[in-house]
Amino acid sequence: MTCVAVAVAGLWTSPEAPRAIDVPALGNPAQLERWLSRLDDETRLALCKEKRLATQVLLDTPVEILERHRDGHDNDWCRVVIPSQRSSLDERGYPGWIPAAQLVEAEGCPADAESVVVMAPIAWLQGLSQGRSLKLSFLTRLKLADPVTEVADRRASRVWVETSLGRGWLPRDSVQLPGESLPSTAATLETLGRRFDGLRYLWAGNSSFGYDCSGLVHSLFAAIGIRLPRDAHDQVETGLPVAPDERQAGDLLFFEKPNDTGRLVADHVALYLGDDRMLHAPTNNARIECRRLSGSRYETQLCAVRRYLDPGDPGTAIPAGTIPAGT
Repeated sequence: MTCVAVAVAGLWTSPEAPRAIDVPALGNPAQLERWLSRLDDETRLALCKEKRLATQVLLDTPVEILERHRDGHDNDWCRVVIPSQRSSLDERGYPGWIPAAQLVEAEGCPADAESVVVMAPIAWLQGLSQGRSLKLSFLTRLKLADPVTEVADRRASRVWVETSLGRGWLPRDSVQLPGESLPSTAATLETLGRRFDGLRYLWAGNSSFGYDCSGLVHSLFAAIGIRLPRDAHDQVETGLPVAPDERQAGDLLFFEKPNDTGRLVADHVALYLGDDRMLHAPTNNARIECRRLSGSRYETQLCAVRRYLDPGDPGTAIPAGTIPAGT
């Protein structure tokens, strides 16, 4: 089985998509924060306008390799699909290219039933060989090292995990153990989401180092056990349709703009918090914010509302992956 071997790997649209400024994000270890600090407004915007970056993938996420390629700089690349990120681009998972150096063959990536999930905005994986440590993103899933011992002693201050980088530990208060779960409620989504207030937007971002609009809601809903597609134009095709004036906290709001051909498409999504408030990652070079819908430009662009939480049974999720919009 092939897994991601860095804290956060970029899924690029082609081996030629990265620029010289993107080199820190391509190695192992990936120097993600160094990369982000080097990007100015223009080079961040180019990730979007020039469609260079497709999404991001977290440590130990399974991938399926479709082909291998060596670029003009003698770097090895793998074309992959990401089964955990649903996409209309490929029924097998989100497609794109990852540097071969950021992948590893492992005995088994963590299954949901045995996963330790990072629930803090960030957590430090410590105790690796040679004294190494690694800063991990929210929602990183790792394999519990000793299920019998760890689950029995939930008061321990450390949780030991087996990763593609070796055995290490995470602070107990930063993770969710197997068998634990958060309630599938609008309040949970708001609590989780508001921790990212002020985080700078990143096109194709799907980690707590930077999110785009659909990456943010994709991650928040995954944290309560609801698997949405990765992109807004696919997310709007799932869930239960709701009339805009009947929206409730926990619903997703979708907004439309003309695409390159002039056709209106859903290209932005926000989490509705109730009381006319929404949480979203607005646009390039902006920051995640909570704002009022009324009186904003978003009010005139609102095109759809989708529901994934069962209003008749608080704490229960509608199985979003099995309910296409309109049914």
